Amino acid sequence: MEICGVIVVEDARLTAACAHTRRIDAFSEVANRPIAHHVLDIVRSAGAKRIVVVSSDTCAAEVEAQLSTCDVSFTFATQSDAVDVTAGLRLASPLVQDAPCIVHTASGLLGEPLVPYMTRLRTDVPHAIAFVHQGASDRRRLSAATLEMLHVAELSPESSRFGTTGVWLFGPRALSCMATASRPPSPDVDLTTVAGRIENAGGQFEVLLVDTWRHYEGDALDLLELNRVALDNLQVDSRRRAGNGNQIEGRVLIDEQASVRSSVIVGPAVIGPGARIADAYIGPYTSIGAGAHIEGAEIERSIIASGASILHVSGRIVASVVGRDARVFRDFSLPRAMRLRVGDGTEVALC
Repeated sequence: MEICGVIVVEDARLTAACAHTRRIDAFSEVANRPIAHHVLDIVRSAGAKRIVVVSSDTCAAEVEAQLSTCDVSFTFATQSDAVDVTAGLRLASPLVQDAPCIVHTASGLLGEPLVPYMTRLRTDVPHAIAFVHQGASDRRRLSAATLEMLHVAELSPESSRFGTTGVWLFGPRALSCMATASRPPSPDVDLTTVAGRIENAGGQFEVLLVDTWRHYEGDALDLLELNRVALDNLQVDSRRRAGNGNQIEGRVLIDEQASVRSSVIVGPAVIGPGARIADAYIGPYTSIGAGAHIEGAEIERSIIASGASILHVSGRIVASVVGRDARVFRDFSLPRAMRLRVGDGTEVALC
């Protein structure tokens, strides 16, 4: 039976920089691509042939535009209210029907591939798998009853921060039986209730612990961790760009239209089209966006967005996010002083 992928694009949120500007977190870039595009790759590599995208009416036009660059056919399902995983299950169910499916939040990534877990799905009963992890936000924590069901207290008395991820696997008929229940599962729902619904339908419900799950909701640290997860899965041609005085180590993807000279690049790292890098060190887990200009600087474990420039900065830039068209440079004019232009909600750490 054909596997269906359901990608849930949660509602846009207001940005800190402008109270009138909304941003869909799923389209923030890590490893030089929107998070949602990485999710699409994951879902397809796990065997999904049909893709259903769920969003609110407010976000629908932007969602369709952002996904139009992918060479994939989509079926869209929308509603007027804000969308979360609960709404995604309900809206996708009539389209998925009895097919097995992968439900994946568009703004989060697991630290491990889904393919090995797909083999656990049974095809003879409505089988469902939920993934949990440690370090969940308050709104995603598992209930006390769920922790007891999973015997978490026996493993660690301080494990109350276990919570659900935004990834669910459903075998044949499992999604339809959940979506037609009075309250379909969501990250907030007691998993004992979810287990009961599946078992009442004659199926099996399984809860699996994963080491890494990150979900972006505006925290730069989460974005950097998502960048790390995406770069760990970076596929690179075995050939290396030689010459120009460069030293390249590890898995490094340099776009053919990028210019790199007299620099050390240590992967995993990705350098986008039109980027210019000279006399620089680009360390592991760094993404350099299209058209960015890096010269006389050292950067690692960071995201440098499209069009940004970092020029002749003393000291190494680490665990940083530099936004689109931003400029970071050393000013040699006198008198010597810090001259900052920092927008609303921006964090600057001086070391």
